[in-house]
Amino acid sequence: MGVTWLDDIKHYFKQRLTLQESLVFLFFLALASLIWYGHAMNSVRNAMLGVSVSYKGIPDNIVFSDTLPDVIYVEVRDAGKRLKSYGNHLEVSFDLSNQIIGHQGEVNITTDLIRNSITTILQGTTKLQNIQPEQISGNYYRQQSKEVPIRLVASPSPAAQYQLVGDPKITPSKITIYGQKAQLDSIHFIATIPLTVSEIKDTLQVTATLSSPAGIRLADNHITVTYIAEQFTEKVLTMPITAHGVPAATHLRLFPSEAAVHLRVGVSHFNEVSERDVHLYCEYPHAPVEKLPVIIQCTNPYVTFSRCTPASVEFLIEK
Repeated sequence: MGVTWLDDIKHYFKQRLTLQESLVFLFFLALASLIWYGHAMNSVRNAMLGVSVSYKGIPDNIVFSDTLPDVIYVEVRDAGKRLKSYGNHLEVSFDLSNQIIGHQGEVNITTDLIRNSITTILQGTTKLQNIQPEQISGNYYRQQSKEVPIRLVASPSPAAQYQLVGDPKITPSKITIYGQKAQLDSIHFIATIPLTVSEIKDTLQVTATLSSPAGIRLADNHITVTYIAEQFTEKVLTMPITAHGVPAATHLRLFPSEAAVHLRVGVSHFNEVSERDVHLYCEYPHAPVEKLPVIIQCTNPYVTFSRCTPASVEFLIEK
């Protein structure tokens, strides 16, 4: 019992001492890291920065044979804390409008222009050491253009108890395309990549991507498609059935002589549908049949679906 008790005390103090040593080690490690970080932030050193490049003044029908770089890499020298402040937000822009003249040619952005543009976005203490590339050049040529309509390829479906109202609206409805004249002459429209839209309620705007033929460049690769949907309801009208195409001196009796017409219509247009919009009739039979189908003729544009009960009727021909 006594030996075990002493061993427990020794083990307790050994653990406590190990914990204290660990805490002391971590404290000095953190202190050393803080001192190193402060020294690094204040020491002068070189760093490589990426500068995003954009180009202005390029007409839509101009194509470059050589891809112009979208990033310039610059080597700079400054204190670490100033270099850290640059992050990834450096950007310069070059206007090429005064260099693009005629059907084809070359643009050239000189080293001095690049250096001056980059210097203006650097802090005063930052020294510019090196630039890659030192200058930018590229050959261009002017393409032919043509405006063609856009053809929407889509499979829209409304949500339950909703229906689509009218045709979808395409914005823009036409697109300018660029390419060689012979190829442009063979293109009469630009189609969208197949678009599937479901559960449409109220007004919905979606973006559709255009399918570009090989060798053809589009003024824009996307269009906006607007769908309008509204809840629908059913209107039931009881209408007489008339006979069409009955020969002279012949009478066609129908049994029953009227039917219930079920019309699907949007809620907002429910009161605009009346019996004047619907006509039910059967065609005179010119061959032996047991029943005649009831044909529904509806002139109201807001009715999207119709059916009648019964769908066919018996008949008697009297001469």
